[in-house]
Amino acid sequence: MSVQSRQALRLLKFVAEMKKHNYPNAQSFAELLRKIDLEENIDCARSYRTIMRDIEVLEKDYHAPIDYDAARRGYYLTRPWDFEVPVFGDEIISMTLLGTKLATDILPEPVKGELNNAVERTLTQNDTEFFDEAMIESILCATGIKAAVDPAIFKKIFDGWKLHQVVKLTYTKPNGETSERKFEPHIIAFHKGIWYTKGYEYKTKDVKSYAIQRITNVEFGIDVFETDKKLLESTKKNGLFEYPKIDGVQLHCDASIAFYLYEHQKVKKFKIDRQDDGSLIITLKPAFEHDVIRWVLGEAGKIEVLYPEELRKKVANIGKKIWEKNS
Repeated sequence: MSVQSRQALRLLKFVAEMKKHNYPNAQSFAELLRKIDLEENIDCARSYRTIMRDIEVLEKDYHAPIDYDAARRGYYLTRPWDFEVPVFGDEIISMTLLGTKLATDILPEPVKGELNNAVERTLTQNDTEFFDEAMIESILCATGIKAAVDPAIFKKIFDGWKLHQVVKLTYTKPNGETSERKFEPHIIAFHKGIWYTKGYEYKTKDVKSYAIQRITNVEFGIDVFETDKKLLESTKKNGLFEYPKIDGVQLHCDASIAFYLYEHQKVKKFKIDRQDDGSLIITLKPAFEHDVIRWVLGEAGKIEVLYPEELRKKVANIGKKIWEKNS
């Protein structure tokens, strides 16, 4: 295992221990790593100095809100914080924004330059060394998932993806309906706090995305598949769920949210035209319609849709339904 992988594994497990309120310190964490080394034959590198350097990396590079509790003799998180950098094999990958763009904004400078190549290599070649249930449990805890995922199920989905093996899933829909289907897991993604697998139905070749927490059983057969690089590229470009995009959206925004929009513009790169009264007219790049609607409604009347007219009507109709249900 590379030095980078060993450090990433230690960072994930240290964050997971803090999230579990175990108050790890250099000595107790070294003992935990020693146990992992013996049970899983993974060389984590566990010296006191190494662990202290890891804690410094979490604080300085990842800006983790860490403090030391003298009474409990260990470290803890001073506020809710998610470590969104899972480890797959020899590379660090942010699965959070797979299908939209890579989450380089949350990574320290030394990692940013390597991330694009790492993702391309790992996702297209499935270049992995280890991925056991203990590792999965740490990833699921450290990344701040919004829905519980069974590590054993996750492991089987991951193995299917890694080995290009068709799996038979038992899947429960939100309405409680359960069904079985044969599925090719081409992609694993962490999207808005939920883990998904995306790929093809084995017989129909229809593109499907399944929330992993709704998968209750996974079985392997003898069928295999070849990774579809076009699906991977399409997902990275258009998102995990390929909702329709709309172009030329213009919004009139209240002056009270102008500062927030200027900050947001640094990331989203939309066009801003300041008005005499301090309000803003912004023009968006092609965007997912549902994201724009959620944004407009979420600002509680501080954003008006100017164009296109169809979007303006949709927002008005949704607003009307909200008013009717709450009046």
